[in-house]
Amino acid sequence: MQIQYFGLSSFKISTKNATIITDPFHKDSGLVPPRGQADILVLSQKNKSLYSAVSGISGEYFEVFDPGEYDIKGVTITGLPLKQEDHYVTAFLIESEDIRILNLTHIKEMNLKEEELESLGDIDILILPVGGNTVMSASAASKAVNAIEPKIIIPSHYRMKDLILDLDPLEKFIKEMGGKKEETDKLTLKKKDLVEEGVKLIILEPLR
Repeated sequence: MQIQYFGLSSFKISTKNATIITDPFHKDSGLVPPRGQADILVLSQKNKSLYSAVSGISGEYFEVFDPGEYDIKGVTITGLPLKQEDHYVTAFLIESEDIRILNLTHIKEMNLKEEELESLGDIDILILPVGGNTVMSASAASKAVNAIEPKIIIPSHYRMKDLILDLDPLEKFIKEMGGKKEETDKLTLKKKDLVEEGVKLIILEPLR
């Protein structure tokens, strides 16, 4: 499996049989929208144009945007509706190649009870927003990490060059997590790579 980052809550996840793209953002963000071919397109808030700019995505993709469970090309995706003040945002559990990814997309409040967290089972990779304002703050994201206890953390939705949204810098979350990190342009791993103890903070360089 390989994971790459476009920016905001948009990722490209490549498995043996499928390419998944999540939340392709609109040019109104100030960033160049994601482009590429997908087999599965995951939208956490389809009715919000900022996170559903699909014009740059090609291929005969299957669109996932509702809560529920989907099985496509060796990938199981479970949509989890999370209440956010006056609306819902869908988080997604993505499972393939025996690796389990929880993507908290662009939520501000996790709003998962302890028993709901337990029902998710062990999470290998946690993708979560950390930039504050309209999404989770660095402090709230750190608490989510402690509650979920993943093996790998990939932060998203933070301040970056050309982005016009008001978000905190990534350094705030890195400091909250103790300062230790690894940086790479893509994360490539197999299940056997996840046997080490402890939590890794992986910073992905955005694709451009």
